[in-house]
Amino acid sequence: MSTTDWPTVLGTYGLVAVLAALWALAEILQTFQGDARRALKTGWSKLFIGVNIAFALVVYGLVYFLSPPTGNPWPLALATGIGWQALLRTRVNLLQPLDPDADQPPSVSLSDLYGHFQQFCREQIDQNLAVERIRLLERASRLPVEELERQLRLHAHASILHPPDEVERYIEKLKNYDLEQRALLLSSYLLREGSYALLQERLKAMEKK
Repeated sequence: MSTTDWPTVLGTYGLVAVLAALWALAEILQTFQGDARRALKTGWSKLFIGVNIAFALVVYGLVYFLSPPTGNPWPLALATGIGWQALLRTRVNLLQPLDPDADQPPSVSLSDLYGHFQQFCREQIDQNLAVERIRLLERASRLPVEELERQLRLHAHASILHPPDEVERYIEKLKNYDLEQRALLLSSYLLREGSYALLQERLKAMEKK
């Protein structure tokens, strides 16, 4: 293929960008699965996805121009879009130690940089979500404990992943706590095991009563 076939070249870059975005999206959804919709609306999620796309494009650009494919470039783009994260998991040092005989030579690796960036974005997203989650828990914890227990049982019987016996054991375990602690723990269980949207919807229904 000629290197001047720009529609194909741009198409392969687009494929790499889409795959990198899907990878970053999957990480966010896995981490904030109980509040994924609001998490994706934060600016930090957009930054995280954007940096993943940029890094993948840089990797593909280096591979493409250092070792241009002689034929169809789509397999190379697919492999890069799927496997570029392997580079982040390797210990490729960006800064070499001044003294190679030192016990703990100073170095900075791609894996460390990405890990710190990933953790930073997670913390920022979590802080953005925490404000509204606190307000929701405050509203829920003001409700009678009996009503919160009822909502927990309803969720258990409606859920596929959390059997009713598990919830009953949890409710029984909370009998030793005072009413305020029980209300907060029951509310947080609904928020954690259900979702932000679920607790918000159930609160509206309960408050109407």
